[in-house]
Amino acid sequence: MFILLLLGLLLPELYIWHYFMRGSHWLLQLVFWMPYLATVVLMLLFNSPYNQAWMFRWGVYMILCFAIPKLLFTLVSLVGLAMRALSPVAWRAANVVALLIAVSVVGIVVYGLCAGWRRLTVKEVELKFADLPQQFDGYRIVQMSDMHIGTYHAAPEAVKRIVDEVNALQPDMICFTGDLVNSSPSELDIFDDDLSRLKAKDGVFSIMGNHDYCMYNRHSSQTARMKAIAEVKARERRYGWQLLLNEHKVVHHGGDSIAIIGVENSSRPPFPDYGNLAGAMECAEGQLPEFKVLLSHDPTHWRREVLKKTDIQLQLSGHTHATQFRLFGWSPASFVYDEYAGLYEEQNGVTEAVNEKKQKSDSRKLFICTGTGGNVTFRFGAWPEIVVITLKKA
Repeated sequence: MFILLLLGLLLPELYIWHYFMRGSHWLLQLVFWMPYLATVVLMLLFNSPYNQAWMFRWGVYMILCFAIPKLLFTLVSLVGLAMRALSPVAWRAANVVALLIAVSVVGIVVYGLCAGWRRLTVKEVELKFADLPQQFDGYRIVQMSDMHIGTYHAAPEAVKRIVDEVNALQPDMICFTGDLVNSSPSELDIFDDDLSRLKAKDGVFSIMGNHDYCMYNRHSSQTARMKAIAEVKARERRYGWQLLLNEHKVVHHGGDSIAIIGVENSSRPPFPDYGNLAGAMECAEGQLPEFKVLLSHDPTHWRREVLKKTDIQLQLSGHTHATQFRLFGWSPASFVYDEYAGLYEEQNGVTEAVNEKKQKSDSRKLFICTGTGGNVTFRFGAWPEIVVITLKKA
């Protein structure tokens, strides 16, 4: 796979060099090849025993800034080259279009890297349920997800702003749906005070995401990794969060109640699967309340188990980030995930993305928050988001 990726990055370079750079001054050719060579070195280092997180980030930056624009230029230019026999100007015109596309992509990447990842948005969503207990009509849940807190070392003031925004909303409950860190609990050191300030009337509930198992870092031993995981869990509890590890809590209002169920990360390979939904729903007191909200980091859990084996009305997830890129409503995440951002519902075996205004009150729902952070400081279209979910009885 690694070799195929290197070859895939090389082919556009060879095409552009052969048709546009060959014969130019050696210094200009060196400048042309430097981004590719730097990308290869970073990828080799990241796949070596000496890998560091910054190698991955800078490798992604190089691919975004250079490899993708060159690939798009090559694809459009090739179309013109194939049509050159039919029209002498076809290739020249295609190259102009290709250049405009490549420059536009560079502009998008620069904006996403410099400003897009700081462009915090607050999304308001109203979810209707026919079987919602009366006392929870109008209940407000703020969903946060995928902070990847280590990335905010580049702008620690952004975390303070996120916390301030959430607290200003004065929600009934805060639900954090995983991936607090990138790879290590030490990332949290400078943010302990800010994260401890998150407050809601019924508390802050959280779950583990795949990154919270510290599997993307080099550890001296499995014991060291387990200590790191334990420290992430301890930090969340120290902040006053109720970390749900394949368990549930019952929240009461008046004479009504709902269940908040939280599972550890439940994913398809290559991500870890520690989820135990059946165990999380076990109730020593008898039966869980009729209305249930599930916190599960990976939205694929909805189709894999939740719809098939439970009667859970609402699942809140994160994980996808919508690949941190959306353009005209489209995201590359659609190649990987059936559900990757926003609201989805299932009724009579039919699952579909829905507009909030067209939702059915008797359907089962999945909402995916695209989160605030990411492994890299880039976002375009899929802006960092906090979601305010208001539960309504239909």
